[in-house]
Amino acid sequence: MLGPTINQDLILALFKIAFVTGSFFYLIYSFVMAKQIRIMEKTLITGFSSIITLLGYINLTIAVLTLLGFLLFL
Repeated sequence: MLGPTINQDLILALFKIAFVTGSFFYLIYSFVMAKQIRIMEKTLITGFSSIITLLGYINLTIAVLTLLGFLLFL
């Protein structure tokens, strides 16, 4: 074997594009969720709103790290 064939390279490139595109949409979703959480905090004040805010920011951080990971290591 001399190396990967063109078909394997094409399939690998398609998977990379799919993962990066999916993580980009996940990042957009996370930004929308963080904005909705901020709006909810202004509208509805509850005892656990700080926990929800923290979870929203953790979700946003994971989305950013996932996109960066796919861009850097795929």
